[in-house]
Amino acid sequence: MRMKRSVFLALVASVAFAHAAAAADLGGAPRRPINDDPLPYGAAYSWTGLYIGAHVGYGWSDADWQFDGTPFAAGHSANGALVGGQIGYNLQVRQFVFGAEADLSGAWIDGSTACVGGAFNCSHSYNWLGSVRGRAGVAVNNNRTLLYATGGVAWADVDYAAKDAVTGATFGSGFSNTHIGWVAGAGIEHMITPNLTARVEYLYYGFDSVTAPAGALGAGPASLDLNTQTVRFGLNFKF
Repeated sequence: MRMKRSVFLALVASVAFAHAAAAADLGGAPRRPINDDPLPYGAAYSWTGLYIGAHVGYGWSDADWQFDGTPFAAGHSANGALVGGQIGYNLQVRQFVFGAEADLSGAWIDGSTACVGGAFNCSHSYNWLGSVRGRAGVAVNNNRTLLYATGGVAWADVDYAAKDAVTGATFGSGFSNTHIGWVAGAGIEHMITPNLTARVEYLYYGFDSVTAPAGALGAGPASLDLNTQTVRFGLNFKF
């Protein structure tokens, strides 16, 4: 009986020893799968907040002149560069982004054409261009890219002149006016970092018709109609 007990204990001990050795060969307790490890989160991208930035671009415009009391009319285009800045605020609700922006650009948009039967050259040139606009868009590309539409009120300060086609002498006193109108357009903006964005946008400006008094651009009054288009590239820093 004592021999049987000794044999039984020896068997139990050998089984326990074998189990421990097998566990040691397998590296101990089973490990958690690698894909169960927590993943680190990157920086959150949000469009909400105040921003300030700068832009450069190119613009072109069309001016239509109608001289009262004469059969002559003149339409001519202008083009050139613009440089300026903008400030605004965005509010993001899920993937939708709403905001407001004000901008001001110095402009070198100018051009001229023959008018009044070829006796004069009629010209116009921009001094500055500005607007206050609303923006609405949708964030895509994991919240980093914004597609938006924009529209609001615009201003443009423009000088008009008529010069003798032969001598180049200015006729009359010339005419300067700060036009008021509307602006609408669309753009795409991308977050380079959570605080730095880059954009490209197109804007169309339609301005009110104004009348230059007699003696400014011609013997009689002259009616002036103006519209402008711009393409701008900008960088913004978001606070």
